[in-house]
Amino acid sequence: MTNKQAELLMNNQLADALKERLFNSISANLDMIGYVEDDLRRLAGPEFDPEKRVSLLQDDGVDDIARARIPLTDEINSFYDHQFYSQDSIFGLLLGDTKFRNIGYWDETTPDQNAAAEKLQDMLLEMIPEKTGRILDVACGMGASTRRLAELYSPENVWAINISEKQIESTRENAKGCHVQVMSAVEMTFDNDFFDTIMCIEAAFHFETRRKFFDDSLRVLKQGGRLVLSDTLFTSKERLEQSSIFPSPENHIDTLEEYRQVMEEAGFRNIVVKDVSKNVWEAHFLYVINKIHEGFYHGRLSLIQLTEILWSYYYLKAITGICVFASGQK
Repeated sequence: MTNKQAELLMNNQLADALKERLFNSISANLDMIGYVEDDLRRLAGPEFDPEKRVSLLQDDGVDDIARARIPLTDEINSFYDHQFYSQDSIFGLLLGDTKFRNIGYWDETTPDQNAAAEKLQDMLLEMIPEKTGRILDVACGMGASTRRLAELYSPENVWAINISEKQIESTRENAKGCHVQVMSAVEMTFDNDFFDTIMCIEAAFHFETRRKFFDDSLRVLKQGGRLVLSDTLFTSKERLEQSSIFPSPENHIDTLEEYRQVMEEAGFRNIVVKDVSKNVWEAHFLYVINKIHEGFYHGRLSLIQLTEILWSYYYLKAITGICVFASGQK
């Protein structure tokens, strides 16, 4: 057995032991409740159908080869179009009617997730010395960030792009008068030297790749124009191979210095790269954990919803590295 095979076996054994312990713990607690239907229903929530319990454990019918052939764009759109619009999704449960869909920036004055999302955009705007001319909102989501830009720049000077037609429709509705269209961040069709500023909020970790995005951003920026973005780095290249909504390991960046280097190689100057993890992911994580426990305690979330959200966030905690604010000038 090679060292690699031995390491894989040990990791599999560790994962199996962890699953067994957690399953046994959950099972033991449910057994203590007994089989009182009203109590069990209260834990599970009205949306749980016992007749569908087997399907939750079965494969979805898509083999690994077929899954690998699904384009990255389709995977991302399928995931986020559901997460952004479903009231039963994590975003729906946490954010409600707000159109913001990002982690946000938190300090001692931030009361909630919507305010954190606005604060994050404000922090990026502070990195733009002169807020004039044309600005592009890359990966605009449902248009909340675009709408705020239109209040600052005027709609005729604001452009927004996204790979999801559904989200672009929302942006057209939420940011009327702006130039909004479906377009890839790594294959922009704008003319050279077109924009004064480009903003990208929490999306570059999905790009194939950041380097292509930086190259194309430099092309469409005017001389002296500026790119500002917030981004999240993952803990290892392997993380990018585990989920269909992430690009290839080629997009992985380990450190702030490497991030700066990639921007420099693309041709940017006056580069600023900052670690904002404490005010972004760490603060958001603690806010979410408190909020969903409060929702469960007051009966707004079932045990199933609580567990699904908790494990989603525990998973994200395990793979999330540095949260970054970055800017560069052409």
